[in-house]
Amino acid sequence: MSNKCYYKQWLQIKKQLEATLHEDERIQELAVGFVGVKPQSTAVEIVARAYCQYCELYNKLCECYDQMVQVQRRPFICNLINAITCRIIELKSTLEEVEVFEYTYPDNALQQMLMVPQDIQILCPFHYPFEIRQEEMQYIVDQVFAGNRLGDPTPSPSEIERREQEKLEEEERIRAEKEAEVKRKLAMGEEISDSAESVELSPQELEKIRLEHEYNSHIWNIQRMERSRCTVREKTHIFNKNTDLYLELAGLKAPPASEYLRKKAAALIQKIYRRFLEIKREHMKENKIKYKLDMIIPSCPEPSAKTQLEKVKEARRNFRQKYYKAWLKQNLKEQSRVFKLREGDVMEDISAEIRDWLQTWYAEVRVFDEFPYPEEGGSILIVKGETFTIEEYIEWRLAEEKRLKAMEGQQKSKEEIKAERLAAREEEKRLKLEAKLREEKRLLDYKKQRLNPDNDPGIYFKIGKNIMPVREMWNNYENQWKYIDIKDASLDVIKGHIMNIITENAYQELQSKLRPIVDELMRIEYNMLKNALKMDCEVTQTKPPLVKKRKKPKKVKPPKPEKIPPAVMFQALVDEGIIRKYPRTTLDDFWGDRNYAAADTRGILWTPKFPPHCLGDVKEQVRIRCLLTLGSSCPDAVRNQLIVGPKNSGKSTLVYAIATETNSILIDLSPMNVYNKFPGPKNLKTMFAYINKISRMMQPTIIFVEDADKIFCKTVPKEEKAFDPKRLQKDFFKEIIKPINPSKDKILVLGTAAEPWLAKGPLMYKVFPSLILMPRTDYGSISYTLTKMLMQYHGVDRDFNVHSLAQVLRGYDINSIKESIQSLLNGNRIAQLPYKPLEPKEVINAVLENPNTLFTKTEDYDMYKEWYESYSPWGSKYLDYLTMLESQLNYKLKEKKK
Repeated sequence: MSNKCYYKQWLQIKKQLEATLHEDERIQELAVGFVGVKPQSTAVEIVARAYCQYCELYNKLCECYDQMVQVQRRPFICNLINAITCRIIELKSTLEEVEVFEYTYPDNALQQMLMVPQDIQILCPFHYPFEIRQEEMQYIVDQVFAGNRLGDPTPSPSEIERREQEKLEEEERIRAEKEAEVKRKLAMGEEISDSAESVELSPQELEKIRLEHEYNSHIWNIQRMERSRCTVREKTHIFNKNTDLYLELAGLKAPPASEYLRKKAAALIQKIYRRFLEIKREHMKENKIKYKLDMIIPSCPEPSAKTQLEKVKEARRNFRQKYYKAWLKQNLKEQSRVFKLREGDVMEDISAEIRDWLQTWYAEVRVFDEFPYPEEGGSILIVKGETFTIEEYIEWRLAEEKRLKAMEGQQKSKEEIKAERLAAREEEKRLKLEAKLREEKRLLDYKKQRLNPDNDPGIYFKIGKNIMPVREMWNNYENQWKYIDIKDASLDVIKGHIMNIITENAYQELQSKLRPIVDELMRIEYNMLKNALKMDCEVTQTKPPLVKKRKKPKKVKPPKPEKIPPAVMFQALVDEGIIRKYPRTTLDDFWGDRNYAAADTRGILWTPKFPPHCLGDVKEQVRIRCLLTLGSSCPDAVRNQLIVGPKNSGKSTLVYAIATETNSILIDLSPMNVYNKFPGPKNLKTMFAYINKISRMMQPTIIFVEDADKIFCKTVPKEEKAFDPKRLQKDFFKEIIKPINPSKDKILVLGTAAEPWLAKGPLMYKVFPSLILMPRTDYGSISYTLTKMLMQYHGVDRDFNVHSLAQVLRGYDINSIKESIQSLLNGNRIAQLPYKPLEPKEVINAVLENPNTLFTKTEDYDMYKEWYESYSPWGSKYLDYLTMLESQLNYKLKEKKK
């Protein structure tokens, strides 16, 4: 799209954001007013509408932020994205509370807004890693993973001399071995060949040679086949010609058919051929319609428009960088110009502001308020109005004078003050306990009320904390850009930068630089005035008015430089295999389909059905809980997730996909990976210290714990005792989870578990309070996988019976199905497809014969469900909800009987 198109899209987004905020504020009115909404389906739709609108806005804002070349608008868009991200996570939590389940289905709300699920599919936050991680840290990551060693200590002169000596000794040894080999060959009479010395190649050069050899081998194979085809054709032509000549000379050649018969045969052939072409054209026309409707997947798809679009976007990103550099250059130029011209004027303006403030206070109340400390911001608090107003001061002074009069003659001892403080703490504890008991009683009464449909108060919404930041960010933008964003805007509003804003920012920057200097001068003047006022009071023998003293804030200590350089710590963790490379995988590589029937079946009043979630629902959960959470600065975001499911269900694939999408570094703390790393308690503390520092320096970071249930297992199996899987159990929460600050750190702790019931539930819940349960493979996901896999092959029938095959393969893991199809359709079988079509039976046999195939029975998966109900708080909530529905249904059935 062009710059004008993105600008028009931005104007549309502004209108949409206003409408979304208005609708969200209506939900807040219901929440604050404690208004119950019923039936449940209505409450779900109300919250789901706001959630869907925010998701659509998030995607559009991300696209604008990535592609817009107006560099001064982009920071505001980034702030809006961060605020909306927190609101999306909060609304998702509210939707889960309303639906009483972790997997939510806003399909009915989508139908009302004429949208499809793909419209609210959260885009991967591509811009997080590139704007968070510093260039120096990215350089360390790239160099170490490329095989270059960083952080090794600089060798001393003696060490360099020793290495040189070892190198010379090694060369002498090789030379002596070669001479001995030559002498042996001469003695035995063998031929001596001048073999070239072996050259050591780098991994990149070896890979280049391998790819070149592979390319040449394919070219040579094609050339051989073409030469063979030409030779066979020529030999066949000569053979047929010689045979025809021999038969003609020998008089054995059959006489030609009659003219009538030949014409009749030609007419028949023409008729059949015309009918054949007619059928072919009809078939092609049907296929084109089916291709457009996505009913048939072509084996050789056209070049993806998405790939072409990505190339265009990448070109725009490079183009945007030029505008950004020009803006930075202009900023520096304007700042230096403003500093030269207006330095004295600005200092006078700031001094005049402070003097006016002092004169006003003295004229009104004959006293001066405390001057703000530099650590608080100095006189900028006076400008913002964050200090005492005169009216507030008068109220405070009257109250303080009353308090002091009441306390005259009632001086308390230290023991009495201590007893009062202790009593106040006890009272505070008592009030908290009473509030907790009241809340428990309220919830119990609420549950009892909901058992009867006539007394059901409905569903109460949770009051949102993150809607105000969204409104605040939006108002900040509107205050500056309201009169700039017009329909027929000038060119600098659409692309590049606006000079007026640069000048305003230069003045603000100048003020922020000069204000501390002026504050120091004015503090001297303030102290002189204060002392003069004190002397006046002494002369007139009057008591000076009370002034509320400001608490001096603590000085923020600058961070100490690290004793150990980041490169050394990173290299040490890579050498031990704790930080490692991971296979590049995207969320698109995790195949699965959504449960499209769940919204309708769950919306039925009193008799809803709760179909199990599917693999596509898990992907949506991962997008919200992992991708969005990793990049957000939400203080309430849960940054430790446990992914539970049968073996080969795709848990590790999801972890690698999250790491790839966010360009995170992967720290592997799996019990089978760290059992022999950093041995001893002291070295273990060193490992935790390195991990904590590196994970913050090089964020975004994913701390991965495969088989997390083994860390918290009740009893260690005999065969695993040598690996000491419980080694990290004691310190994991204290050293890894507790230091994470959700508002600042872009760190995500991901654990996987295949047998969670073997672990100690409370200990594991403390580390992993949030859970993503992988489902048993369903019909939709398997049919989607089979279609994607089989339609890649040209010889496979486009109408291949995928649906019946998917029903048979329910419960088999997706990876095994992929491997089986790839092994089945080898080169030989692909060559046979034109005359021997593929049958479903072959695919089934291939899956069954695959040694890696894993089948999860319904009974086996019930173990996961039972454990989930006991581990996750959603399990008990879900059971309470079912009890409530059953009670309401019984009430209604009794009313019908009456």
